[in-house]
Amino acid sequence: MFLSVCIFEIPLAQFSSFEVGKRILPIKFSCTAMELTEESAVPFPAFPFEPYPIQLQFMNAVYSGIQKGGVTIVESPTGTGKTLSLICSTLQWLIDQHEGSSDLAGDVAKACNSVEEEPDWMSNFEAKKEEEEKKRREARKRTLKARLAQNNLKRTPGNGSVMNFGGVKASKEGRKGRDAVQQPLNSKPSLDEDDHFIVDDYCSDEEAGKEAKRKQGSVDSSSSDDNGGEISDDEEPLKVFFCSRTHSQLSQFVGELQRTVFSSSLRSVSLGSRKNLCINPAVAALGNSARINDKCLELQKEKQNKSASRKLQSLPQKGQKKVTTKGGCPMMSKQKLQTRYVEEVLEAGALDIEDLVDLGSKIGTCPYYGSRRMVPISDLVVLPYQSLLHAGTRETLGINLKNCVVVIDEAHNLVDTVSDIHSCQVTKHQLKQVNSQLSEYLDKFRRRLAASNRRYIEMLLVLIGSIMRFLSSTFQAETGDARMMTINDFVFSLGIDNLNLFKIRRYIKVSNIVHKVSSYGEKYLDQVSTGSKAFVVSGRTSVTGFHMLAEFILALTNADTDGRVILMPKPARVHSPDSADSGSLKFVMLNAAKYFAEVLEQARAVILAGGTLQPVEELRVRLFPHLPEDRMHVFSCGHIVPPESILALAIGKGPNNRTFDFTYQSRSTPAIIEELGILMKNICTVVPEGIVLFFPSFEYEAHVFNSWQSAGTISAIEAKKSVFREPRDGTALEDVLRQYRECISKPPEGKKTGAVLMCVVGGKMSEGINFSDGMGRCVVMVGLPYPSPNDAELVERMKYIDSLSSADPQGSHGGKKSREYYENLCMKAVNQSIGRAIRHIKDYAAILLVDARYSSDSSGPSSKLPGWIGDRLVKVTGSFGEVHKRLHQFFRYNRLRDQHNANL
Repeated sequence: MFLSVCIFEIPLAQFSSFEVGKRILPIKFSCTAMELTEESAVPFPAFPFEPYPIQLQFMNAVYSGIQKGGVTIVESPTGTGKTLSLICSTLQWLIDQHEGSSDLAGDVAKACNSVEEEPDWMSNFEAKKEEEEKKRREARKRTLKARLAQNNLKRTPGNGSVMNFGGVKASKEGRKGRDAVQQPLNSKPSLDEDDHFIVDDYCSDEEAGKEAKRKQGSVDSSSSDDNGGEISDDEEPLKVFFCSRTHSQLSQFVGELQRTVFSSSLRSVSLGSRKNLCINPAVAALGNSARINDKCLELQKEKQNKSASRKLQSLPQKGQKKVTTKGGCPMMSKQKLQTRYVEEVLEAGALDIEDLVDLGSKIGTCPYYGSRRMVPISDLVVLPYQSLLHAGTRETLGINLKNCVVVIDEAHNLVDTVSDIHSCQVTKHQLKQVNSQLSEYLDKFRRRLAASNRRYIEMLLVLIGSIMRFLSSTFQAETGDARMMTINDFVFSLGIDNLNLFKIRRYIKVSNIVHKVSSYGEKYLDQVSTGSKAFVVSGRTSVTGFHMLAEFILALTNADTDGRVILMPKPARVHSPDSADSGSLKFVMLNAAKYFAEVLEQARAVILAGGTLQPVEELRVRLFPHLPEDRMHVFSCGHIVPPESILALAIGKGPNNRTFDFTYQSRSTPAIIEELGILMKNICTVVPEGIVLFFPSFEYEAHVFNSWQSAGTISAIEAKKSVFREPRDGTALEDVLRQYRECISKPPEGKKTGAVLMCVVGGKMSEGINFSDGMGRCVVMVGLPYPSPNDAELVERMKYIDSLSSADPQGSHGGKKSREYYENLCMKAVNQSIGRAIRHIKDYAAILLVDARYSSDSSGPSSKLPGWIGDRLVKVTGSFGEVHKRLHQFFRYNRLRDQHNANL
């Protein structure tokens, strides 16, 4: 399918102004572009309240973009109802595609007025669904009967039917004397407690490989027979896939969805990882995502082989007791509970991950597989980036994007996200672990493994040995800086021309070797004192190492220009006992367009949404470079708050008239840190409630805090406001936020008037946290958070961007694009951080950009600020008294306005 990009451009909405002391008038909006006629405007009756004009424009732009197909890029500042507008526009379009769009729109409008009454279109839709489901079940029954009849024909006629269980043959006469049962030559007459560690026979030819993949797929999808048969592409309903970066952002989306009638009138499901959804205590306790995945798949495979194992074990040797086994996960033991789970989710409406886990725990069945079963029948699927942007994960989850709508929210870092998802890193320590366990495993089971398994394990050992020798020789010769290599140069340096990396990667994926070897290592970990020293290395981390190795092998099969291999040697100053095993290999994916093209080719339309997605040219070059520039358009809207609710100041000098120079070379000087402390003490006297203070890094934040503490600055600030710091440990984040919120909503007795929260750009609090109202009356951005220019990965990305520009007829040369990319990385982080404040139309906040570079000419960093901030930015050129005066007037005005509105 050829994709076009549909993007719409709207100028900033204009707002009426307020005047202190005069009658406060309602806010009015005016739109001078893209005036919608009655014929072109689409009604959005599911919007839970009267939408603002810019929200209507936003929804119409998204609806029109989906209708035309292609990619729609929409920008809407945080706090303007972007999520709700996305929901109502995309799902309205979905409803309009079902039978009779005009009738459906009217039915949804009725449902908005009476949510208790099920709309007629939904009743008809459900009836049709039930009829189709019944037909599929009947077809499945006929197929199963045909297979059963075919199996009966395979029975040998004559003296009695012959049963064949994994190579064990027994006739009726043979069952009378079980000691005469014929065993295969390569098996033992009695069961060994280590049998379940042996890898199943594997054939590497093309057909066997396809069959093995088919079997693996059946294990991972967990008993498709219970679903009444697979649903073909044509039978699956048209879907909308909504994805975002973090778990909390997806939960917020579901919360907004629950405010609309779509929550009950459309089928929706939230997808998450096994780690987030597993309710089997024994599996969830494993902690590591890779180990949880492998254990889950192993349990499902045990379930699949359970009946065959019982039949085989029902043929014991003479005098031997009958052995019975239990296989599979207890949360998947009863398929009726899975059916009940799906039914209750459909009845409950939109649920987030926590709701799905609670429901699964209540019923006693797996929410992970339960939610996956709902994908084929759902109209809306909510999922994280990784699940949609990674082809292997889409295949595992059964996600089919054909002719569907994909919505990617928070798309400001989409290019780097796609690259990061397809990058990987494996350490020398992990390689040593995998090599150790593979060697021990091969020694233990060599005579019991099939020839193909022995051959592939030996190939893996050769590959791992080559990588480890290469790392050892390289790290001995070089210490300190990382070294970059092309894919071809790295593979040539290993001397593994005789190894087929594609076949090795397929073997790791299909054979279940990862779980078999690591499970064997874990079982015998406690026997190290009497056994081999090879298992001194913990099996609990070998699973991760195996997966990293598999991903790295797959990465080496990319085209030479698509990525780079970085050799990251051990730190020169490290002299720990494990320092000999330090160092790692990292594959950096540079060509994000290669993988994003898979989504574009399948989907009917792709929506890229965010607060600010500029520059669009970077998106075009790095995600869809083959689309002509004249086929790209951008929809962008201003903020819904009036200009009087935002005070944006660029501060170049402090109270003592010292220039704020927060470049890396100067920012740690005592004079700069002292001047910043004086600034904060002054701000705390005039700003009410909460102040959020952002630093470029955790290291610099710690340095400033310690300096302030020694100088008494922290004590001076705490006389006015309590001080809190963002924790490095994410588990303590909620507790810090709770204390910060309580200090603002319930200030302690005395002179304190709120709190100061010291945060880090790029940390947890800079993205996804809502600092509305008093939580963020003032946001202070200290410096410019440029990444290290010496970072090897960043350097290579910049070289790649320049190579794209030189190959693009419309691109510029001379390193301009890479330099722009470097600046965009910084300003995107700034924009995300300062966007935490002002979350609704009645909110107000001051934004202080503390660095002389913000006050530079029009082509400086301030030119990359969002329009709703950049258009109102005041570059303070006078003394600090001007800053104090503007802050005082701003908060006095808004306090009076709040009092006036409260009295209305």
